[in-house]
Amino acid sequence: MKHAASSNIESVLAKADPALARAIEAVIARQGPVKLAPSHTPPFEALVRAVVYQSLSGKVAAAIFTKLKQAIGNTITPVNILATSPASILDAGLSNAKARTIHNLATWFVSNEKLATALPQMADEDIFHALTGIAGIGAWTVNVLLIFNFGRPDVLPVADIGIRRGVQLIYGLIEIASTRMVQEKAELWRPYRSIASMYVWQAMKLKLSPTDLEEGRNQ
Repeated sequence: MKHAASSNIESVLAKADPALARAIEAVIARQGPVKLAPSHTPPFEALVRAVVYQSLSGKVAAAIFTKLKQAIGNTITPVNILATSPASILDAGLSNAKARTIHNLATWFVSNEKLATALPQMADEDIFHALTGIAGIGAWTVNVLLIFNFGRPDVLPVADIGIRRGVQLIYGLIEIASTRMVQEKAELWRPYRSIASMYVWQAMKLKLSPTDLEEGRNQ
């Protein structure tokens, strides 16, 4: 790599996967290294935010999230969600499906207080199993929590469309990568699949050209 990796993690990933190494180099050159660190945002609020933001542009989602906070008293808690009328929550701009999911999430947190409190200390697999049992909560939402709220280093958002397009880009694939192909490529990224995925997603977001990544593919 022409630019020194920002940390030992980038170095390990670069040695394991030359194509990813070129993507890491390009991303760092353009905007600096990605950062993975636990957030101080409570898990419930982080999950609600993930639900709101899913499949929406950042600007639109941010406006809806702000209106939702205002509708429930400016603090995203299970109790405040359940104390707010469904009509008020829908008025914030949420779809019926997202409003139901957030209600289900609040109900689960209230009904499983001990388990909910223990979430930050639980293993990734146990968190995944507990939360995907809530109607409307899928793998994407849980992965967002694990990576961006809990700072877990080895999570793979295998079905995320941005990750699949990023894999297509950095490996020079004709078609978008399948979830199976993402899983196969990501075996090289263990035990730092979260960080690798963030670089892959950024490569896609930055619209790196095939020329940018040609060196990595030819190594």
